[in-house]
Amino acid sequence: MPSPESPPAAQEELESLDFTAHGAIEAHEDDSPGQFVIRESSATLHPVVEEAAILFANDQDEAALSTLEVAVAAGGEGAEADQVWAMLFDLYQLMGKRELFDNRALEYSMKYEKSPPTWVEPAPQTLGPALTTGGTAFVAFTGALGESAEKTVRQLEKIVAGNPVARVEFGKLQSVDAIGAGMLLKAMQAARKSKCELVMSGAEKLAELLKSSIEVGRQENEPVWMLLLELYQHMAQQDPFEEWAVNYAITFEVSPPSWENRPPPKQPMTVAGDANPDTFPLAGEMYSAGSDAFRQLVDFSTGRENVLIDCSALKRMDFVSAGLFLNTLTNLQITGCSVTIRNPNQLIFALFGVLGINQVAHVERRKF
Repeated sequence: MPSPESPPAAQEELESLDFTAHGAIEAHEDDSPGQFVIRESSATLHPVVEEAAILFANDQDEAALSTLEVAVAAGGEGAEADQVWAMLFDLYQLMGKRELFDNRALEYSMKYEKSPPTWVEPAPQTLGPALTTGGTAFVAFTGALGESAEKTVRQLEKIVAGNPVARVEFGKLQSVDAIGAGMLLKAMQAARKSKCELVMSGAEKLAELLKSSIEVGRQENEPVWMLLLELYQHMAQQDPFEEWAVNYAITFEVSPPSWENRPPPKQPMTVAGDANPDTFPLAGEMYSAGSDAFRQLVDFSTGRENVLIDCSALKRMDFVSAGLFLNTLTNLQITGCSVTIRNPNQLIFALFGVLGINQVAHVERRKF
């Protein structure tokens, strides 16, 4: 199985898709806190399926696309071939490649003499119940906010460019430096420019870390100062903003940024109970999920024997988030709660198979 940290590029030689090969995922036991177990899947996954699923989870869409396109061009029959085609169609849809989708649909119908999937225009995204899950374009910062956080910042920049809402978690941060502050500042400014609402968890913790690394009168770490002011501006806390703006002016002997009367940050809405009281929605994109990401799922499941998780609006879940999801579902299974996961897209469905999530929950595959 390709490494989740450094997934390989698409295989250069794929003469054919051998769907008769067997070999389950090796199971690893690790009881260390914060670790997750990759369980043995009940169904064999073709290497192409595994590779494309992990590439997509790691935000390498073009590499995943290349892997799937090479595979379908090589040919092959059987249920696994259908899965590869289904993943390819979903990836075209997720990447907005309508022309390629239509061309492949014609090729598929001629090759297999059956109807291909149809293109579905993406529904407009709104601030709604799914936000409470932590799954609407979710990014978590942990450890040090420094140069090592560049990948997480890039993920945030990507999702603010294409989502109306993004949830950002800072509660697990332990330190911050000028490089990390500068990167995050640019991402927050990009979110404001693209009108993406940032719903922050742990913002007060970040503010304290920022203040602990600056000193009035010491002309150092200016990006940290600027991020602190931007953070207070976003949190609609004018009094501390004004206090630290004056401190900034004293320290750097320049005029500070001015307070802007922006709309107050939106608050997450509660899940509507009348729609389906036993359904918990996940939506958007989840990157580097922290410990709070699935806490509401645990709370929601308390006292229930059966829980349905609706993934129809979930675009992506990265490997770290999926590992935490596996841990959460395993714990729910231990308590006697039966979980059904409905309508994940084909790439997420494959990722769940890679991790063995289908061993602790019933995963209903989206019709193809």
